[in-house]
Amino acid sequence: MTRQALIERILRHVYGEQPTDDSNITANLVNLWINDGIGLAAKQNAKDSLAIDGITYVNNSFYTTFKNLAIAPYEQFSYQVTLPQIPFGIGKNEGISSLTIVDSTGNISYDVLMLSENQISYYRAMPKIPNKILGYPEGTFVYILSTLLLNIGYTARVKMISGGDSTNLNSVLNVPDDFVPVIFDYCAKMLLAERLVPKDIANDGIDKA
Repeated sequence: MTRQALIERILRHVYGEQPTDDSNITANLVNLWINDGIGLAAKQNAKDSLAIDGITYVNNSFYTTFKNLAIAPYEQFSYQVTLPQIPFGIGKNEGISSLTIVDSTGNISYDVLMLSENQISYYRAMPKIPNKILGYPEGTFVYILSTLLLNIGYTARVKMISGGDSTNLNSVLNVPDDFVPVIFDYCAKMLLAERLVPKDIANDGIDKA
């Protein structure tokens, strides 16, 4: 299902018909709510997996691989990678499944070993792990800890929970069909609440709600 198809379904539900061209709720607004709903769907999937299998995980269908991410120097022996979006807050850092380094000839490194926030405070005192590069996510960035010159001839490849390309409404929504209702219900609830708010049509300087 494409994002545009889901937006069409949500708008028809909210308006009870095909919305007119001058409707206040636009496709771009619905798209923003969909991004929020994807996080709820992924978290619901984690809860369902714990209830069914006794193990918390998010299904592979929620993950997207982003390639050719630039690696920029940050501090001594550390580098910064800008992610396409802030990872979803699933577990400690399960929003990111893997991060690898790719050289100019296409060779791919082993996965960067992701540290949790409490591990960052003591990893410097630990012995170095052979053939492993450490890193940790922080907001929309991932910081890579390495003595190699990674900003010359290298790019990063990240696999993370994502609905796909939110800037392209014709792109495929990267969510399993059985979790689309979670997104649909959330968006419809928020948009119906917006439509029910009384409109202030009098220009009298008084803010009426």
